[in-house]
Amino acid sequence: MKKIIHITLLLLFPLFGLKAQYIFNQKTDSLILSGIHQNFACQFDSASQTFQHLVDSMPNHPVGYFHQAVVLQSKMLDLETDLWESDFFRLLEKTITLSQKQSDNADEPWLLYYTGSAYCCKGLYQAQKGSYLSGYLSARKGTKFLKKAVDQDATLYDVYLLLGGYYYWSGRFSKFIRWLPFVGDKRDEGIEMLQLAVEKSAFSHWPAVENLAWVEYDRKNFQTALYLFKKGLNQFPQSRFYLWGTADSYFRLGDYQRAAYLYESLLRIVMELPFNNGYNEIVCRFKLVKTYHEFQQFEKALHHCQQILKKKLEPDIQKRVQERREETAKYIAHIHKMLQENE
Repeated sequence: MKKIIHITLLLLFPLFGLKAQYIFNQKTDSLILSGIHQNFACQFDSASQTFQHLVDSMPNHPVGYFHQAVVLQSKMLDLETDLWESDFFRLLEKTITLSQKQSDNADEPWLLYYTGSAYCCKGLYQAQKGSYLSGYLSARKGTKFLKKAVDQDATLYDVYLLLGGYYYWSGRFSKFIRWLPFVGDKRDEGIEMLQLAVEKSAFSHWPAVENLAWVEYDRKNFQTALYLFKKGLNQFPQSRFYLWGTADSYFRLGDYQRAAYLYESLLRIVMELPFNNGYNEIVCRFKLVKTYHEFQQFEKALHHCQQILKKKLEPDIQKRVQERREETAKYIAHIHKMLQENE
C-alpha cells in the first residue's frame, strides 16, 4: 500500500522544468520547483519553509497551501506516521476553498487542477488508512475537476499524469469493488496517459517516470522498472522513495547482492533519522532477512531476524508488523536448520 500511495502522490508534484512560459512568474515558479525538489530529496522541513514563502506572498491563492499539504503527506508516508494529519486536512480544505472562490479567474484550469488534486490527496490518505471506499470516492470526485481542467486547456498535460495514475491503479484494484456500478478497468488507457505525460507535460516528467516505474513493477516488468527507478535515483540520490523502488527491483531480478547493499543503506538512513517509530526499520530488516536468505548469507539473515524480534514497539506499530514478526520466527527455524546441516 505504501508504494501505491506514493505512486499517485507523486502525480501531485510537477518536476520537469518549465518550458516557454511560466504559470505564475519566473520567481514564483522557481520557488515552486525548488520546494518540489526539496520534497523529493526528503528534505521535508526545507520544502515546507519554501512553500510557506508562497503562502506569505500569495495568501489568497491555493498553490502554497496545496504544496504544503503534499509535503506533509510525503513526510507522513516516508516516516509511517499520522502525526500531522490534522494540519494535512486543514491545508487541503484551504486549497479547495480558495480554488473555488477564484473559479472565474483567468487561471481557472490550474485552479481546477488544484481542486482535483486536493481531493485526490484526500482520497489517497483515506485509502492508506484503510478507508478504501471513501478514498476511492474522494479520488473519483477529484478526477471530475481534473477532466474539466483539461477540457478548458488541452495543453495541460500534467492532468493526464493524474488521470493516468488514477485509471491504472483504480483498474488494478477494481476486482475488489466491482459491486460499485461506476468502477471499471481502464489500465491500458491509464498507461497511455502516463506515457503522454512523460513526453509532453510541461512540469511532470519525473513523477511520470516514477509512476511508470511502479506500473512496470506491478506488471512484473522488473528490468524496465529498474531502469526507470535508477533514472530517478540519478536525479535525486537522497530520495528514499527511489531507493526503495531500486532495491525492490534488484531483489525481484535476483540480484540479491545489490538489493542487500541498498537495503543496508536504507536501514542506516532510517536508524539515523530523528524520528523512527520502528516500522520502517522492521520492514527494511525483514527485506534484508529475505535477501540474505536467498544467497545463503545465513548469519547476516539471522542477525536481522534477532533485531526484528527484540525491537520494542508501540502497540499500533506492533499490530502493523505482527505478520512480519511471525514470518521472521519461521525464518529463524529454517536458518538454524540450514546452519546445522552446513556444520
